[in-house]
Amino acid sequence: MGSSADDTRTSLLPEHLYELVFVSDPALSPDGRRGIYVRTDIVRRAGDAPPRYRHRLRLVEPDAGSDVALTQGEADRAPRWSPTGHAIAFLAPERAEATKPGAVAQLWVIALGGGEARRLTSFAAGVLHHRWSAAGDTVLVTTRGEWRDDVAADGTGRVVTERLHRGDGIGWVSSAPVELWRVEATDGARTHLWDFDRPPGTLEPTPDGEHVVYLAAERAEESDMGRTRLWSRPLRDGAARDLLGRSGSFTDPSVSPDGRHVALFDPQDPEDWGSPTSLTVVDLESGAYRTLTHDVAASPSVAGDSRIGAHPVAPRWEGARLVVALNRAGRSAIARVDLEGDVTEHMVPGAMHDRVVTAFDARAGRILALIETPTSTGQLHTIDADGSERRLTSWNDALLRAHAGGIPAPARTFDTADGQALTYWRLDPVRPRDDGAMVVQVHGGPYTNYGYGFVFEFHLLASAGYRVIYGNPRGGSSFGAEFARAIKGRYGTVDADDVLAIVDHAVGSVVDDRGATTPSVHLTGGSYGGFMTNWLVAHTDRFRSAVTQRSICNWLSFYGTSDIGPFFTELEQGWAPWDDAEALWDRSPLKYVANVSTPTLVIHAEADHRCPIEQAEQWFTALKRLGRAPTRLLRFPDEGHELSRSGRPDRRVQRLEAIIGWFEEHA
Repeated sequence: MGSSADDTRTSLLPEHLYELVFVSDPALSPDGRRGIYVRTDIVRRAGDAPPRYRHRLRLVEPDAGSDVALTQGEADRAPRWSPTGHAIAFLAPERAEATKPGAVAQLWVIALGGGEARRLTSFAAGVLHHRWSAAGDTVLVTTRGEWRDDVAADGTGRVVTERLHRGDGIGWVSSAPVELWRVEATDGARTHLWDFDRPPGTLEPTPDGEHVVYLAAERAEESDMGRTRLWSRPLRDGAARDLLGRSGSFTDPSVSPDGRHVALFDPQDPEDWGSPTSLTVVDLESGAYRTLTHDVAASPSVAGDSRIGAHPVAPRWEGARLVVALNRAGRSAIARVDLEGDVTEHMVPGAMHDRVVTAFDARAGRILALIETPTSTGQLHTIDADGSERRLTSWNDALLRAHAGGIPAPARTFDTADGQALTYWRLDPVRPRDDGAMVVQVHGGPYTNYGYGFVFEFHLLASAGYRVIYGNPRGGSSFGAEFARAIKGRYGTVDADDVLAIVDHAVGSVVDDRGATTPSVHLTGGSYGGFMTNWLVAHTDRFRSAVTQRSICNWLSFYGTSDIGPFFTELEQGWAPWDDAEALWDRSPLKYVANVSTPTLVIHAEADHRCPIEQAEQWFTALKRLGRAPTRLLRFPDEGHELSRSGRPDRRVQRLEAIIGWFEEHA
């Protein structure tokens, strides 16, 4: 995106979201010569039918420079190469059901030698996860079999026996057991192997075909706290073995090619969400383990809003080393880690280093990665063993060249009054508003980070003439454990001070750089950023207007209504309501709502189980009852916590229009 003052390109508008293409789930063939990915576009239909996402598989051959469509379905996803590289297994609904609400995914296989994709399963509940067996003649799938949600169908009362009975993006959590089946890749003949005691994550078969490794809680109390254990279980007869003998917030297990080890992500301190996600290697025989990374996050969490579909970042084995995507200071980069913990990063020159790896796969000395920058959505790249790199796709480049978004300014780092170094970024408009107005964005999490990811929303605001300020107050990830842990039990203290310090520094930098008058400043954020928006407008009149999104305003009610409420509140704030209700109330923005004088738009999704809509209703009701500041509530039906990133396209556009409209209304 250019920076010329006489730039004649048209503005980027919310409806341009419909033209975006999203790339996800990159996977390399076993020999590394071919890759597959999911291409998602938005289909706008005639009449009253809402727009929808369409997902199809594409096959790339980097050395030949080809990129062709492999499937023509409507919801094809989760491609997995067979061990021989001759076929792809993937998930998709039955073709006739693909665009209907509630359609469940089945297992399909397509041969790369020619022919149509074949559906291999017809489970009433659909397929949850799938993995090829080591021999490549069968596929292992997990499913809830023939279970149907009869309560949803007939509207009768629902009996709940477990605390975690609703999940964001899931809805009602089934109590039916998850079953493991072996499906023949030739004819779909299937064999039931066993039922899991607790729902597992993805399966990882061992190379000898004798065992599967997976993550699952041992009992409901662990599920309630977001904890799992690492299990190994024989595919034939035998009980599951708890490899580590402890629970944790484990993710992404990956079995080594020799079958001796499993690598996984394991936060250093399971009682502290702010601790970096470490890479740990476990001996599959003895359960002995070694942590290879420490104060550096081995799993990226850089924020972005243009990623539809799966973005795998599981550690990948490369001989006796592991390939990961390290997250440092708002960047993430491919790195190799040996079993002694020595790290070698894939370095690129100059400004090319300012980017984010959001997904990758690694096979046969080659890496297939999704990489984005502040001005480019995620695109496929190959990184070869000699360090050479090629960009394979260019979806959205023409769109972003044709419309003027924002111009990234260099990152700025400064020290606060108490000596903490803070980093923030500025996205400048091609055509600034006369009043020089700024919008300050506060990220969610809190253990995520802003940095060199692509955020469509930021470019829209810049296209409307606003300077966009986004940074990392204490509590964010990628700046080390001490930085992240600084707000544990202290939300609304140093983090709030840091946001205001970033505002002051950004305003000062614009005045110094351009000789401008002091600009007005607007504020927005979602999830934790919504909490911070509520907190700040209740403690300062610094902002011209604010938009609070999927927010928290009351820790006492959040505890019992959020899918993560009990363990998140206890770990982050330090108390359950019956332990110290006053302490939780002191940390709740709602306690201070009578101080709000900032015009505030409240945006929330009605099916958000992470930050339930009752939080928005309390905040909006209090603002209306007090009548001291203009306010409005925008509610979205049938959407969850991910509305801004993967909600129905027209709802996403409406949300973006509402944010810009609110700032314009209160300029």
